[in-house]
Amino acid sequence: MTDPKNIIAFQGVPGAYSHMSCAAVKPEMTPLACASFEEMILSVQEGRAGLAMVPVENSIAGRVTDIHHLLPESG
Repeated sequence: MTDPKNIIAFQGVPGAYSHMSCAAVKPEMTPLACASFEEMILSVQEGRAGLAMVPVENSIAGRVTDIHHLLPESG
């Protein structure tokens, strides 16, 4: 079993840009796919992951508004 400190959560499915970003930035960590931004944040808060890859801007759609509403409440 992987130590949760070595897990990085991301919103999306394996192979998504967020997954590739995790692999590029933290190749030593095991990616954890999450169905929603809320689940991604909870995975860190509950100790299932040590970090989360949080998108704040998208090159096509611009600002990721959902995450900007969740971050202030996430602690």
